[in-house]
Amino acid sequence: MQEIVQIPDNWNNLVNEKQKEAIEHTHGPLLIVAGAGSGKTRVLTYRYAHLVMSHSVNYSNILAITFTNKAANEMKERISKLLDLDIYPKWISTFHSSCVKILRTHGHLIGYKTNFTIYDQSDSSKLIRNCMRDNGVDLKQYSPRRFQASISGLKNMRISPGEAIESAESFFDVKVAEIYTSYEKKLMLANSMDFDDLLIKTVDLLETSQEALNYWSSKFKYIMVDEYQDTNLVQYKLIELLSSKHKNLCVVGDSDQSIYAFRGADIRNIQEFEKDFQNAKIITLDKNYRSSQKILDIANAVISNNPRSQDKKLWTDNSEGLDVNVVEFSSERDEAKWITSEIKEILAKNKKTEIAIFYRTNNQSRIFEEELRRNSINYKVVGNVRFYDRKEIKDILSYLNFLVNPDDSVSFERVLNVPKRGIGESTLQKLRDFSNNKNSSVSNSLDNLEELDFLSARVLNKLKEFKDLIIDLKSHAIKGPSEAIIKTLELTGYKNQLIKDGTLESQMRIENLDELINSAFEFENLYEEDVEDPYVVLRDYLESLALFTNTDSIEDEDKVLLMTLHNAKGLEFPYVFMTGMEENIFPSQKSENDFEIQEERRLCYVGMTRAEEKLFLTYSQTRTLWGGTTYNLKSRFLDEAESYFKEIKVKNLSSLNSLAPDNGKVGNTVTHEKYGKGIIEEISGSEITINFGEEWGVKYLDAEWAPIKFD
Repeated sequence: MQEIVQIPDNWNNLVNEKQKEAIEHTHGPLLIVAGAGSGKTRVLTYRYAHLVMSHSVNYSNILAITFTNKAANEMKERISKLLDLDIYPKWISTFHSSCVKILRTHGHLIGYKTNFTIYDQSDSSKLIRNCMRDNGVDLKQYSPRRFQASISGLKNMRISPGEAIESAESFFDVKVAEIYTSYEKKLMLANSMDFDDLLIKTVDLLETSQEALNYWSSKFKYIMVDEYQDTNLVQYKLIELLSSKHKNLCVVGDSDQSIYAFRGADIRNIQEFEKDFQNAKIITLDKNYRSSQKILDIANAVISNNPRSQDKKLWTDNSEGLDVNVVEFSSERDEAKWITSEIKEILAKNKKTEIAIFYRTNNQSRIFEEELRRNSINYKVVGNVRFYDRKEIKDILSYLNFLVNPDDSVSFERVLNVPKRGIGESTLQKLRDFSNNKNSSVSNSLDNLEELDFLSARVLNKLKEFKDLIIDLKSHAIKGPSEAIIKTLELTGYKNQLIKDGTLESQMRIENLDELINSAFEFENLYEEDVEDPYVVLRDYLESLALFTNTDSIEDEDKVLLMTLHNAKGLEFPYVFMTGMEENIFPSQKSENDFEIQEERRLCYVGMTRAEEKLFLTYSQTRTLWGGTTYNLKSRFLDEAESYFKEIKVKNLSSLNSLAPDNGKVGNTVTHEKYGKGIIEEISGSEITINFGEEWGVKYLDAEWAPIKFD
């Protein structure tokens, strides 16, 4: 029986009146309109604790949903601390993770085995490529990613393959519908789901199975959903179904921070909450605990230009704070140099502070990366190639996925000839054709080797060896993910091949694989479930990796972070540089109508409200794009808030002044990555003449590009 914990005496001292009202409103639909930095995580965690402590609600009967693993883990930690728990509550998780749990339990009611595989974007793209090949679609003319995006859009609008065929208007629409049909069939045969399916299949399950609906809607007596403004049609339907019995639904969100329309998020879900859920209570949190008043003033000024159903103005007890600076540059190179020099100064004063550089699109990061590297400043790009997307990691994880789910065709195809074992693409295509005729997954061909008489004896022998290898690996997989990885690297010869290659790249791959083993050990040490099925621990490990997101990899020691504005959502930093504040950059040139401009304005508001102490907004008169120089006006968002910032104009920075303002002079010493120590003999614009002594002599270098560190 769950122990009842008393509410702490200082409860009322830790929350303001509106937060307290939201925490204590426990019955019926509740919309908490939570402005940026208004303490919504505190409200959610205290509300959860209040349900347990004051209303004797069992943890297993509360579902708390977030959009990221990072947010879910933060909520788990806070709640566990509040309630003095040794084990985190199970049902605090992301949408996708919650759906996986539901489908592992009742997925069999819609035709899935409990060991289904979750396909990430690259797996999905590979399967779509196979579907295109089967349907005679030219891979040179059409990109699999284009079909993938179209199919994802159809899924999230809940349009079936049959409906897609009926509504197709163009040749491409017809092809999309055909590939969609083939793709869904292959997913089912592979006992696999893509990310969209995790949500869609759960909704399908709850709509078609009264047994499942009764079970889950009865189980979750209280449901809380964070970032409700970012939900799409499928997520809305899922929440509606799960809350249909008890009606105790609490959603937290802010229409001013709805920035994911391009992913299918529907702002109407939060705007029309009162219509959708009768007798809903609305509480607005507008006191900000994060930013200075000057930062809030400029953010309020910008967002007030959007039409809003509720006039919400953030305010704070914090100090007025530092001025918000808008900085104008001649070029994006000067922009990057100046920002880098500012970062050097900030870090010189406080090495522990966090700094973020935001930009509208990923390609804008390159020039900042170059400048930061040149100045030996460590940084991390959020949203770059994930650790778990690297080739060697994907190879080994594909082996593990295939061990858990023998129907997984994508994993099978990836590992069949890795390391090379003489089973080429022509053989694989024959296996695909054979499996298509039998209406089964290509991986099942291993169970029918005696029927593969169209293959040579040599290839059949190789397939037999591969089958025996998989059987051997399965005997180790039951011991857990770390043992499965170690034995896969050993028995397949994968690690020996990398050692044999002997290159720097191979060594880096080995180090990455060692880190993968570490991640498996960590998972095993934290694993809390008692299981009978020996494969469950490995399955859950693979599931945790499949649901891993970009922002989950941010560590406390990452002090300078580069990211798109979309990736900045949910984060906060003492210092923020919002760059590229120009028309056609931000707002994007793709924003052609009022709705799209309003979304861009909300994105601007989100970026501004990430800053705690100091906010810089920067723009350039010229910018190199698509191989040419463009001349852009400063962003309209700056015009909308011109009375709330101080402007600085920076013209034609010299390379040396920006790189080393105090010591880039004739006679001073520098250190080159290759040539070592040298003395500056002459400076002419960006060209610098350096004498590196007897070994290397005099070198003429471009200060913008040379790997020089000024001593």
